[in-house]
Amino acid sequence: MKIMAGIMAILAVIYFLPAFMQGSHEINGKSRETAYRSAIKAKRYLSTDDRVVFDTAFGILDKIKSQEGPDAFAAAVDGMDPDEVIELAKTEVDAKIASGDPEFKQYQSWEDMVSKLTTMTPKKHAGQPPAPLRQSERTGRPN
Repeated sequence: MKIMAGIMAILAVIYFLPAFMQGSHEINGKSRETAYRSAIKAKRYLSTDDRVVFDTAFGILDKIKSQEGPDAFAAAVDGMDPDEVIELAKTEVDAKIASGDPEFKQYQSWEDMVSKLTTMTPKKHAGQPPAPLRQSERTGRPN
């Protein structure tokens, strides 16, 4: 009976272990598409503020590295966790700002760029009152 319980315990560990070990925070850079899919999974473990910074960094890195070649972005982020992606983006953006790149000349630093990009989201219907809620009832239907 003890042998059977031991075998069942081993099988249970083998069965449930992959479910707990799958939560990888690293980006899979096999291709651009897999990089974006794994970035979505990696973002799950970040706070809301960190997600915004990570999304900004990931998009900017895609833009910068795609100019170097079609596979440069995926290769650059392969195996990185979100903090490393943010640091790489910070380094790349600061280098672009220092070199006088026309796309980045409006920013003084990485922090300046992130603050401007995250606060520039347009507000829907600015200055307009919200639409009133529908107060009518449908006829012919029971309440």
